Amino acid sequence: MSTSMLCDMLRELRSLLFPPRCMVCGVSTTPTMQGICPKCRFDIPLTYWWLKDDNPTKSRFDGLIPIVHGSSFFTYKGRSQWAQLIGRFKYGGKWRFAHTLGLWYGSELKASGLYDDIDVIVPVPLHSVKLLKRGYNQSRYLAEGMAEAMGIAVDARSVVRVRNNPSQAKRKANERWHNVDDLFAVRHPERLSNKHILVVDDVLTSGATLYACLSAIHSALPDCRLSVATLAVSEYISAIR
Repeated sequence: MSTSMLCDMLRELRSLLFPPRCMVCGVSTTPTMQGICPKCRFDIPLTYWWLKDDNPTKSRFDGLIPIVHGSSFFTYKGRSQWAQLIGRFKYGGKWRFAHTLGLWYGSELKASGLYDDIDVIVPVPLHSVKLLKRGYNQSRYLAEGMAEAMGIAVDARSVVRVRNNPSQAKRKANERWHNVDDLFAVRHPERLSNKHILVVDDVLTSGATLYACLSAIHSALPDCRLSVATLAVSEYISAIR
């Protein structure tokens, strides 16, 4: 028996013993569903902001820093299943979920045509201490999924987090902006010089952390162009028109 035949048999056996399930609701799925059942795909609160430049994610940074495009994939609603999914891939070790959602989001960005001139994707980095504790950066897996769908590269080394600031999750909106001063730095500017950079993060809440990352890149590389894409956006920002 050849190695390829043995691998096929093992995959079939695994699918019988451990059938794939929807990452959101847990019902059984087929491989063609790519980890998300039809009901959950229908129920996801998509923003469709990647189809237009005038949207709340892009407007969040108006007057703060110049960005070319900005979008978020879906609205983060309280304790919804989609919000819980982010918690699982962010803190629960389910990093593959981030990659799968990145593939979906990236395919939509590519189809929109607005992001055709993106040169490289930069995920918002974690500090080395937090990365060691968690074991992975969920934004990097999200970025890698998007890059795969869009056919472009990911640079996860040129921008670094130089300060291990406390978590933003439980801070009030106004407190978040006082927690991000000098948070990021560009260590390899030659890799990003004169490029159109898509900065990717998982959730846009106040925008403070993302702004700090964008600001560090803009200060080090005034010749580059910046765009933003987050997987989710808070209901507060979604309500701003």
